[in-house]
Amino acid sequence: MVVKKLLSYLLLPFPASLLLLVAGLAFLWFTGRLRTGKVLVTVACATLLLFSCGAIGRLYGGPLSRYPPLISLDAAPEARWIVVLGSGYAHVAGVPATSLLSGQSLERVVEAVRLYRTRPGVKVILSGGAYRNTTSLAAVMARATEELGVPAADIVREDLSDDTQDEARLIRRMVGEDPFVLVTSAFHMRRSMRLFEKQGMKPTPAPAGFWNGAWSLLPQTGQ
Repeated sequence: MVVKKLLSYLLLPFPASLLLLVAGLAFLWFTGRLRTGKVLVTVACATLLLFSCGAIGRLYGGPLSRYPPLISLDAAPEARWIVVLGSGYAHVAGVPATSLLSGQSLERVVEAVRLYRTRPGVKVILSGGAYRNTTSLAAVMARATEELGVPAADIVREDLSDDTQDEARLIRRMVGEDPFVLVTSAFHMRRSMRLFEKQGMKPTPAPAGFWNGAWSLLPQTGQ
C-alpha cells in the first residue's frame, strides 16, 4: 500500500518534474555525463513550466471532469445516502476540523453538506481510513461535517479503507442496494464511478471542486 501511494504521488507532474531535475543535477555534478544531465534538466523544467500554465492544466484535467454538478437531491429523489470520499488531512492541535482537511477533502465535505441541506435527514457517509495515523480521515471529516451543521445522528463513518477501491468495496456492504449520491472531486469522479459500478452499484455522481482556472499561458501556483 505504501509503494502504491508513493508511485501514485510520484506520477503527478510536480513531483515527477522534481525527480527529473534532481536526477539531471546528479548526472551533471557527479557522473560527468553532461548530455544526459542536460536532457533531464531540460525535460524537468519544460514539464514544470507546461503544467504550471492554466491552459495546460485545463486540457490535462478537463476530460476527467465530464460529470455535471448535482444541483440538489431533487435530481436523485430515491437516494438514501450521500457518500463522501476522502482525500487527506493535516495533524494540527487545537483547530476546527474544517481547518485540518486538505483542500480536496474540504471541497467534498462542503458539497455534501450543501446537498444535505436540500433534503435534511438523508444519511451522510464519510469515508477514509487512518493509514498509519492515529485518527481516521473519516473521523476528521465527520467532525467537519458536524461543525458545518449536519446532525451527528445523520453521520456515518467508514474508517477502514486505504484507497478508492477499498472504499467502493466497504461502502457496498454499508448501503447494499440502496440508491446513493457519490461525492468526490470532479477529476476523480470518472475513476470512482468505475470502481463503484464494478461492485454492482449505480451511484448518482455529485462532483466537487471543478477546475475554475483561466485559459492562461502564464505559470500559476494554483487554480
